[in-house]
Amino acid sequence: MRALTVIAAILAAMLYTGTLAVAGTLAVEGAGGLSLNIICDVPPSESACPELAGSVCVAPVSDDLCDKPLVLFVDGRVAGLTSSSRGLFDLNTASLAEGEHTLRIDAVEGEQLLASTGSVPFTVLSTTQAAQRQAAATSDLGGGAPPFIKLYKPRVFHEIVYFNNREGDLEKHAFVRNGRVFITLTDLMRHIGGSIIWGPDDGDMMVYRNGVEVQVFPNSSTVIVNGARMSLGRATVRKENRTYVPVRPFSQLFGIETVWDFQDDRAYVTYQE
Repeated sequence: MRALTVIAAILAAMLYTGTLAVAGTLAVEGAGGLSLNIICDVPPSESACPELAGSVCVAPVSDDLCDKPLVLFVDGRVAGLTSSSRGLFDLNTASLAEGEHTLRIDAVEGEQLLASTGSVPFTVLSTTQAAQRQAAATSDLGGGAPPFIKLYKPRVFHEIVYFNNREGDLEKHAFVRNGRVFITLTDLMRHIGGSIIWGPDDGDMMVYRNGVEVQVFPNSSTVIVNGARMSLGRATVRKENRTYVPVRPFSQLFGIETVWDFQDDRAYVTYQE
């Protein structure tokens, strides 16, 4: 579940040995719920994933997390650690082979994962491709005004929750908050099976699955399971007329196991079909 949006076509124009260099900033929305900015000398393009060359800067889009320990992964391997540079990483793509790669940033506290961008694909351009991109961008500076075109590109996401090793078909995208993966109550029960009854009052929710009865409260960590009060450890989240629940503790109420895969940035929910 990843999307690329170009938020600034030109950041700077610099005169250097007679050549005009154009830089760009990309805002990438990660499937893990944490977005990031990528600053690169290569002007942004309309490709499906960022196309990079040379030295780039990578940083999460979150003031709350910039003072937390952050880990940069490239192709699944640790490429940088920071806790004091406001979350800014320098990445030299010249050390990578041309072609497709992945990166992600995890915010951690001890052994707890606070947030993650999820795996973000990017492409390393060859020297020739980068030079051609620069030439095309500088030739467009100045001159007459081109026709105005405004297009909306559909976002393509990859979900971070998998049910029995299959990517979840979610109505609303999952997100990571305070080390827990949240999805809507409807999406969870639709996959693992069961019934949900709302009402008669707003916020009244009863969930039934294989003899287990759970009463859910919006924006509360408390649930009542077969008449006994229990805690999910994290409060449910009510937004956009949906109730989101933490996947692992809520699934455990029904004896269902959830495992977070740090390599693939996915939560795997396994149950008997």
